[in-house]
Amino acid sequence: MRRPNVLTAFGILFLISSAIMPIQDLIVWGPEYVEWFYVSPDITAEKLSIGVLVVGIALILVGYLKADSLFMTR
Repeated sequence: MRRPNVLTAFGILFLISSAIMPIQDLIVWGPEYVEWFYVSPDITAEKLSIGVLVVGIALILVGYLKADSLFMTR
């Protein structure tokens, strides 16, 4: 069994926080506006949520790949 580490915990936190903004905009504005927010030339919170999603996935991957080396006893 793998030992939980801080990188996977932060990765899950990033995944949850990256889903909040698009879901909120879907409820408030509807799918047409959310689609426009993703393809518009401006920097929007939805585009930043894609970056946060990528960082969260990277943190989880690093957490699982480096878990053994982070917690090895010498």
